[in-house]
Amino acid sequence: MSANKKFKPIALRDIKIFHQKIKDKEPFCFVRYSDGETEIIRNRYLKISKGRTHFKGKIFNNNFSEIDTKEFDPNSNCDLREDLLISAIKKMPNYYKGMPHKRFKKDRELMITLHGGLDQNITFADLLINSNYIFFRKKIIPEFVNYKNIYLIANYRASPKYILEKSKHLKVPDNFFSNYQNVKNDILKNLVDIPSGSLILSSASSLSNIIGFELFKQRNDITFLDIGTAINDLIGLQEITRTYHEIYFTKGIIPFLKKLRPSFRIRW
Repeated sequence: MSANKKFKPIALRDIKIFHQKIKDKEPFCFVRYSDGETEIIRNRYLKISKGRTHFKGKIFNNNFSEIDTKEFDPNSNCDLREDLLISAIKKMPNYYKGMPHKRFKKDRELMITLHGGLDQNITFADLLINSNYIFFRKKIIPEFVNYKNIYLIANYRASPKYILEKSKHLKVPDNFFSNYQNVKNDILKNLVDIPSGSLILSSASSLSNIIGFELFKQRNDITFLDIGTAINDLIGLQEITRTYHEIYFTKGIIPFLKKLRPSFRIRW
């Protein structure tokens, strides 16, 4: 790792690079590999349902909604895992991969190994959120208005509004894992011939990684952003579902104290 120290990601620097690309309408693709993606790549059973999570061999309670429902079964979802692995291994110019942060070093090292080592195309999975969230909201989102064609990949319940009101919504069903090939093929079919210079925003779990890679491989004249839950309020979904939402959208001592937690700062 020390041999590649010059490529160590820096959160504020990296999001400023993305900001400039978006201002200049320079095409690029950004996909994120968080703990869910690394579990799938490790081929371990994963299930998130309303109120209950099966993760890393343990069972936890959660506060997630039906929108977050997903189940990866190593015995039946091997095609999804294979496509996710390919997206993690392959490299392309302007194809950026967000990696797990400091708290998940083993997952991060796995993903860097699959990528072939640190380089300028590696950044943080949390790049658009946590300590960078204010920058994303105030600097990057306003630039979306300059894109003539915007496409949103998100749960079928989503309803784009405000700055995204005229975007085209490509709907994803709950637990798309169970119908993965059909969902993937339908979305790619709708995107492969979109106008040059289009912006695609994807909030679709591991499908974002796969669609981002597959599409950018064919259409490196578009911009693809894996935005996760960062713009829930702009697509008509529950506004506050993560700590960084609470810090940004609410006031008081509790959000302020949460902002001081080490986990809020994006660190390599």
